[in-house]
Amino acid sequence: MALAAQLYGSAAAAAYRRLPLYGVPSSCRWPRTPLAALPKLSISTGGMGMNPFGVGAKVSIKCTNGTTQVDELNFRSNQTEELVEGDADTVTQKRSAKIHDFCLGIPFGGLLFCMGLLGYIFSRSTISLVLGVAPGLATLFLGTLSLKFWRSGKSSFIFILGQAAISAVLAWKYSHAYILTNRILPWAFYASLSTAMACFYAYVLLSGGNPPPKKKMAATPSS
Repeated sequence: MALAAQLYGSAAAAAYRRLPLYGVPSSCRWPRTPLAALPKLSISTGGMGMNPFGVGAKVSIKCTNGTTQVDELNFRSNQTEELVEGDADTVTQKRSAKIHDFCLGIPFGGLLFCMGLLGYIFSRSTISLVLGVAPGLATLFLGTLSLKFWRSGKSSFIFILGQAAISAVLAWKYSHAYILTNRILPWAFYASLSTAMACFYAYVLLSGGNPPPKKKMAATPSS
């Protein structure tokens, strides 16, 4: 049986070699290529292709690298867009102080009013009314208006500026009274307190005003 199979195979191969190519002249016929020398088909992640000398592998690697490069470019473009959006949000965000003016302005006005009223009651001095009661009431009024405008979302710049002017005038008046009388209480204490409040109002003004309400701050990033 084995001998018969070998004979049959050799006969078939000889018949294959003698087969003519119909319709093609002998001068134009391609040389017959052994079956073992034919290029093999290979399947890779990049697709199906001819792989006689490893070309398919190179193509698949190039395709893979191309896809990776495209993904990297997309990733970089997304990062650039996020950075641009973050910069835009940072630019549009309004600068503001860390503390509101009325947080210290209202207590300061109340202290001036109470101390001036007590001074007028016990000493019957008009200076206590001029340098205590009147500026204390004005500071309380401006601080309350600033709080009201801040709650409604409006600018309270003008009220902060008014409180700063009152504090600066009081600091000058109290310092002058201390120089004339050389008394620590009440003039040196009032002069130091008024100077500190004037510096505080200047900080709020230079920082851009009061910080916005928490509800408005929470709604800004989503918009």
